[in-house]
Amino acid sequence: MLRFLVYLFAFYLLVGLLFWAGHPFILFQPTLLSADFRYQFPQPFQEVTLKPAPDVHLNALWFRTSAQPRQGVVLFFHGNRDNLTRWGREYATRFTQRGYDVLMYDYRTYGKSTGPRSEVALHHDADYVYNAIRKQCVEGSIVVYGYSLGTGMASRVAANHRPRLLILEAPYATIPTLFRTQLPIYPYKWLSRYKFRTDSCFQHIHCPIQLFHGTRDRVVPYANSQLLLRAPTSAKVTLTTIPNGTHRDLDTSKRYQERLNYLLIPHRH
Repeated sequence: MLRFLVYLFAFYLLVGLLFWAGHPFILFQPTLLSADFRYQFPQPFQEVTLKPAPDVHLNALWFRTSAQPRQGVVLFFHGNRDNLTRWGREYATRFTQRGYDVLMYDYRTYGKSTGPRSEVALHHDADYVYNAIRKQCVEGSIVVYGYSLGTGMASRVAANHRPRLLILEAPYATIPTLFRTQLPIYPYKWLSRYKFRTDSCFQHIHCPIQLFHGTRDRVVPYANSQLLLRAPTSAKVTLTTIPNGTHRDLDTSKRYQERLNYLLIPHRH
């Protein structure tokens, strides 16, 4: 029995070590694109390159709305997989049809974007992109939208600046909390090199915060949004729960679409 417990503890330590070494590969699953890759979307867009630091190139897409009057700009932070070919296809029309231009970009090592990746670097890039938008429009017309992995960066941007609105789809409280709500057997606070403290950002955010989460989300469990509802903040936080919603299908919900209309289309208020 003692030998079994020793082996079990050794296995526990080994898995913990593997998690410490490998969890960035769980968090970040990029798909690369060649430098000469040409995007194709059914709506007008412009491809741009942003340079937040020497030897760092962020590939970005501006989608332009044809709706009048134009309501503002959405800065979109995407999830942990693929690249802009997917995110432009899945998300741009949600906002252009509602009268918003959209800027989205690939994080370092995703798509055509280059540069060494770290949590500090990702937050630096997010601020840089936000400031690039602010040079082109009134800050009060900027909506920051984060999905899954991108909710941590979106929240920090909203804490550092004054956008009109922050929308978080399938958000996590922190990266250690995310892993704990999936498998609560390790001290993830010490094992996770990436933290993305969405919860602590809330106390510095002044604009309204909208959360969307599905009750059957297995990637980012619904408990994360419940924790965020209790995070200290002076901002108004609203959670729209999608019954039986999973990690990738919230846009098929009538509740999601109606709430997005309410948030983004002025005459609906």
